[in-house]
Amino acid sequence: MPRRERIREISHKVGLDIGSHRIKGVEIIERGSEIVIRSAGSVAIPSSEANRGAANTASVVQAIQNLWASAEFETDKVVMGLPPEVTYIKWLHLEKSGEDELDGIARAAAARGAPFPAEDAVIDYRILSSRGAGSHEVHFVMLVAASSSAVDGLLDTAERAGLAPVAVDIGTVAAVRSFETQKGAAPLWSGQPRAHCVIGAKGTTIAVVRGGALEFVRTVPFGGNDFTQCIAEAAEVDWAVADRMKTSPDAKLTEDGVMVTSHNNAEIRIPCGNLLSRLAREMVRSLRFFSSQFAEASYLGMIGTVTLSGGGALLRGIDTALQQRGIEVRSVINPFAGFPVDSDGCGIRRVEDSAAAYTTAVGLAIGDYWGHGIGTREAEIAA
Repeated sequence: MPRRERIREISHKVGLDIGSHRIKGVEIIERGSEIVIRSAGSVAIPSSEANRGAANTASVVQAIQNLWASAEFETDKVVMGLPPEVTYIKWLHLEKSGEDELDGIARAAAARGAPFPAEDAVIDYRILSSRGAGSHEVHFVMLVAASSSAVDGLLDTAERAGLAPVAVDIGTVAAVRSFETQKGAAPLWSGQPRAHCVIGAKGTTIAVVRGGALEFVRTVPFGGNDFTQCIAEAAEVDWAVADRMKTSPDAKLTEDGVMVTSHNNAEIRIPCGNLLSRLAREMVRSLRFFSSQFAEASYLGMIGTVTLSGGGALLRGIDTALQQRGIEVRSVINPFAGFPVDSDGCGIRRVEDSAAAYTTAVGLAIGDYWGHGIGTREAEIAA
């Protein structure tokens, strides 16, 4: 579809992040180049806390409708995010003698590695850098593949909820987009890579960005659910109770990895040091692998601090506990920082204490999807 000229008018859309237990949404207003946050909210998916599995479509549709009512969203236009388990991102060094050959090699590599059938894959790629010339030209390529059936499933769910999908984006890319809007500490040198970690319920995504472009990403199957399970086993309570104990205002992780919380008006101390060490170990391994792709002591592979976001980052004390295990955490991200808030909407007052959980929803909302048209049934592969 030819790219249309963008009409400079007021428009609304909602970034919709459907998680395993909760659905989060952020509504923005675009006034030309200005982006204003109108409203944000979150609701639980019915029965998802009890079964810990994938919620059925009817429950998700009901939760979406509950979200629109509670957050008072005005628009039905939504951008939705694909979770890591239905996407595949990989970096490869490829030789090619022509554009068609590179395209074929890149797509074949993505189809072989993706965790879903090749016929179900929507594939795209981007050349990050090149060296050499002629038949010996070598390209560093980022491959991105998404499950087309997962895309269709998201769009069908939105339509059943009475919404109008604008696009489906890669959730990890959306989160990085949100990170990059924040004004953090100035880089020590031009082109310094930055590391971001999104701690979700089922997994943690470690991403490295340079100059606004995603250069590395790895998702490990470890997240907030593991802490909930640890509490449930130690306190001998069911999953829903353990999750409330984890997220209660008085819950905190100490530097030595003990979860201090309460149950039945009594303080409980639960050892979580092994979980924290595992999380820190996976972060360190991922960042070391990224650095290993460059010559020893090269500035290109030297990462300083790490920023955190996601629901798991809301665990009080997790930043200092990770620092005790070798991860230098710069901050827990507030994705709303720097954006004006519209006075006519619900604003962000009700979600300020859980802002870090909205990183993906904000990133979905602020993306520019104009060239793909309203209601497209193709994934927005944001390579």
